[in-house]
Amino acid sequence: MKKRKRKTQITSLMAWSDILESLGERQREVYKIIRENQPVNNTQISNIADLPINSIVPRTNELRKFGVVRLHHRAICPITGKLTMFWGCSRRL
Repeated sequence: MKKRKRKTQITSLMAWSDILESLGERQREVYKIIRENQPVNNTQISNIADLPINSIVPRTNELRKFGVVRLHHRAICPITGKLTMFWGCSRRL
């Protein structure tokens, strides 16, 4: 039996759109980097954005709270050699 694709309700799409529109400039920048490079960790985001890590960590935490970013996996960072969290975009929709 073939599985049917789940259709996304228009109200869910509108809510998702509202969340993305409500993001600040830096949050949008971090979200875009995650979306285009996932899975990616904070150190990698910092390098891509050419911003200090202490301006990235709060943004990823905020994006997690909004539900647009999720933990993809934990692994050793290729840059620092330390165990870190890698982020991916939420697959809600």
